[in-house]
Amino acid sequence: MPRGYADRNARRYRAYTGIGHQAALQQMKDKAPGSRPISTAEGALRQLEGLVFEHLKGDVAYFAHPLGIASVLPGPGASTVTLDDSMTRHGHPLVAHAIEGLLPAEVPESVRSEGSEHIGVSGIRVARVSRRALHLTLVGTSARVILRSAGDTDWATLVGERHSELSGAGYRPCWNEPTLAEQEREFRTDHADYWRAMEDASWLPSGLLRRVGLLHEVSSAYCTRYWATWDDWKFELNHDQDVLPAHDALVEHLTDPKWGMELRVDKRHCQCDAVWVDPHYDRECRIELADPQGRPGTLQLRFRSLGTWRDSSSTHADLLRVQADPRWLHRVMPRHQSPSLSKARGRRRGRPDRSAAQ
Repeated sequence: MPRGYADRNARRYRAYTGIGHQAALQQMKDKAPGSRPISTAEGALRQLEGLVFEHLKGDVAYFAHPLGIASVLPGPGASTVTLDDSMTRHGHPLVAHAIEGLLPAEVPESVRSEGSEHIGVSGIRVARVSRRALHLTLVGTSARVILRSAGDTDWATLVGERHSELSGAGYRPCWNEPTLAEQEREFRTDHADYWRAMEDASWLPSGLLRRVGLLHEVSSAYCTRYWATWDDWKFELNHDQDVLPAHDALVEHLTDPKWGMELRVDKRHCQCDAVWVDPHYDRECRIELADPQGRPGTLQLRFRSLGTWRDSSSTHADLLRVQADPRWLHRVMPRHQSPSLSKARGRRRGRPDRSAAQ
């Protein structure tokens, strides 16, 4: 494979987005001279991407890719997000779980009296749905986030089943409505401060979604979780024993002036080289990032390293079960590497099989 300028850029684009090498080569070829490799979403698209990323959380910790997102293809007017072909703890596909969390519906009076205002994300609409993809938008806009699946998902059937399920239970699906439904308007009115804070800080989750490949290609964590409190985002990255957190590399990619986001390190606390740390216990490094110009939105990265008291063999088995890439598993959980695969790697790289020689 050539190692020229185009190839290096394609490999870097793949690291940020998770898409395949040939697709990355084409994306870089199509970029206008002088443009940013990863464009910045603006306006309604930025808000939509922020909402999708905030609510597109799986209900289990272990998917084939961190967060259950295999790749993202960011564009100036739309983004395509490909989800893993994985199952949730409730035994149904991750793609179905995503639909449940994103598509809004008004709840019946009997449920609303218990405190539920509405389900799904206020303002998200289905612009188009086919067997291969679900096109999401925001009410009254042309923004698009296109959801696809790494497996053989029939999105049209999933959306139809969800509509029938909700309607049969007395809910009123509103993801095809041209305007906000009554409960959506009430939610925005009752939570105006939250909604404004979310919109003002949407540049952060939007930018992270467009670079979600870094959590698989650069990070050395085997498990990544995240949550948001208003405009404050927190990521917890768990690392296996004897695996050094790649926090420097991850932060360098996020803050890169050409490829990254407008972020700078505000606070940093690292225990990687602390001689006083007892290896029996977990340890944690924290790095906090924010916009240099003071825009709302902060990002806290928590790099947790497991102590020797934990046995992660069951976690490794879970990741194998969801068909995580063996090469990635070898990098983030090397002590669970099977001897047969290690021997095969040695032969492919031209190294002698020492155990066989003995």
